[in-house]
Amino acid sequence: MAEIKIEKKKPIWPWIILVLVILAILYFLVFADDDDDLDEVETEQVEETTWEEEDAETTTWEDQTDTTEWDTSGGVEGYLAYISDQEKMGIDHQYTNNALIELINAVQAKADEMNFDISADMASVRQEAQAIKSDPMALTHANTIKSAGTKLANVMEKMQMEEFPNLSSDVTEVKTAAQNIEGSTPTLDQKDQVKKFFDEAGDLLEKMS
Repeated sequence: MAEIKIEKKKPIWPWIILVLVILAILYFLVFADDDDDLDEVETEQVEETTWEEEDAETTTWEDQTDTTEWDTSGGVEGYLAYISDQEKMGIDHQYTNNALIELINAVQAKADEMNFDISADMASVRQEAQAIKSDPMALTHANTIKSAGTKLANVMEKMQMEEFPNLSSDVTEVKTAAQNIEGSTPTLDQKDQVKKFFDEAGDLLEKMS
């Protein structure tokens, strides 16, 4: 009688394991790429947001028409201290620009103290102060100082008429000093007249205090 050979079935679990391993590898490759893409997108978004925030926070002189952007803490006393410092009295462009800025801040501080709105008047004055700062070697500074000084004198006149009626002659002195600055003459050639304007403005503000 012939012997019947019985073959054992090969186990299928190694194939199952192999398939699972392949699926796991495919899963890792697919989703790993997706994660990398997501990370890149998120990184770009963060960088873009950071740039936009930094750009939004950058404030230029041209934007500083709001009085909150200007340091008026020195006020009238700060201005008087600046123009009285003999070491700074060369009336060079740097001194002139700083003195004008100090005067703008002093006038604004006095107006704030009086609850007097001068924002519309001061916007153009600040633009003229910026013109000096932007081009410190320009020969047109005297004309700019004259224009800004005249506008500041007019602002102080409004304040004087509001609360200091007895200081009308002092306002006239400031306006005259501003008008006497020769717009066509270099600032360094008329130091005394420029200094006189700053001094007269200081005297008026001091009397208003």
